[in-house]
Amino acid sequence: MPRRSFIRAAVPAGLAAVLVLTLTPEALADDPGGAGYPGADQVRRAHDAVTGKADDIARIEAELDREAGDLARLDIRADAAVEEYNGAVVLRRQAQDRAADADVYLRTADARLTRARDELGRLAAQTYRMGGGAGLGAFRAMLGAGSPGDLVSRLESLRRISQDGDDTLRRGIAAVHDAAAAKTDAEHSAEAAGRATEAVRAAKDRVEAELAAQQGRVHEITARHTTLLAELATLKQSSIDLETQRRDGRAAEAQRRAEEEARARAEADAAREQARREKEEADRRAEQARPAEAAREQEAARPAKPGTAAEPAERVDAVAASKPARPGDKAAADPAGATAAIAYAKAQLGKPYVWGGEGPSGFDCSGLVMQAWRRAGVKMAHFAATQYFESTPVSYKNLRPGDLVFWTETKSASDIHHVAMYLGGGKMIHAPRTGDVVKISNLFYMGTPDYYARPS
Repeated sequence: MPRRSFIRAAVPAGLAAVLVLTLTPEALADDPGGAGYPGADQVRRAHDAVTGKADDIARIEAELDREAGDLARLDIRADAAVEEYNGAVVLRRQAQDRAADADVYLRTADARLTRARDELGRLAAQTYRMGGGAGLGAFRAMLGAGSPGDLVSRLESLRRISQDGDDTLRRGIAAVHDAAAAKTDAEHSAEAAGRATEAVRAAKDRVEAELAAQQGRVHEITARHTTLLAELATLKQSSIDLETQRRDGRAAEAQRRAEEEARARAEADAAREQARREKEEADRRAEQARPAEAAREQEAARPAKPGTAAEPAERVDAVAASKPARPGDKAAADPAGATAAIAYAKAQLGKPYVWGGEGPSGFDCSGLVMQAWRRAGVKMAHFAATQYFESTPVSYKNLRPGDLVFWTETKSASDIHHVAMYLGGGKMIHAPRTGDVVKISNLFYMGTPDYYARPS
């Protein structure tokens, strides 16, 4: 009979990691959480649930080890019982074979006894024919003898016949007695072997019943173990999800705070920059106005000529009236121009960054802006710094969709290295760098912008 075996389902190697949580002290800082993400208590409760389930699994695995040990011992007992039964069956068969041999021997002895009796009957008949008895036969043998030698011969023959018959009969009877005794012994042995075999069979059946019951217990515990492992995996995944939501929520919250702080800094920087530029513009205009003011003062000091008092003002008005309009004045005042530029830029989303690219298959940052505003009727150079100088500076708080946003490492407009188009809602569209594509990003994706301007 083949050995039974029980193989306990092994815990998957990867599931061992389920028992290890990745929570950090910072992740479990005592706070109630924020909008959209769980708090530390919720994450800690999930962690405790995982730990408790892992303890349950450890206990059931210890129980499973004990039951599996009992099963292994019963397995050995069952094998021994089966082998003992097999040996008893062999002994019973041997006893049955001996009983069968004794039966054959008994039948042979019966046959020999029958032949001996037949022979004895024949001798008796012959004796009867010779004179009706042993004495009479001897008397007749003496009367019929022709000589003393013949008489001796006849008497010897008669004696030998009588003795042979007696010997044959005795041997036949002895053989029958021996065969009957042997058959009885063999039958007793066979019966004893049969009883022993049945006893061994009963013991074997009891052990196998115990083995089956133990296997049932082990399989039941194994099923509970499998269920607990599945529950542990679910709890761990839930714990990981909560921790991930909390981490992402805290990161998003920190990002929002950083953006708000960056926006506040940008507004403050833009306000300072605007004030500086306005002061520079005022100083420049004052400087430019000084010669004209001096000329007016000199003109006023001269005696006035009839009909010439209004000449300077008229000249200024004439110059202003004769100054041609810039190509982008209408587009700057008309939001439809920005709408067209934005629509073109969005149509290029996903196209690769190409150094010096002006489309249609790829763009760099200033090439995308140039082509976008060209659709709005504004001509711009393919150079970010020049695009700034060609546009009208605006403050951060006055940004509107279509405006341009610039970055520089030195805070000098002549060193501008990147330009993007503002979309509104804190978003911009741009061609970032080699290996990237035209995409929409947070306004502060490249850091706090240094300059803002409106194409005109």
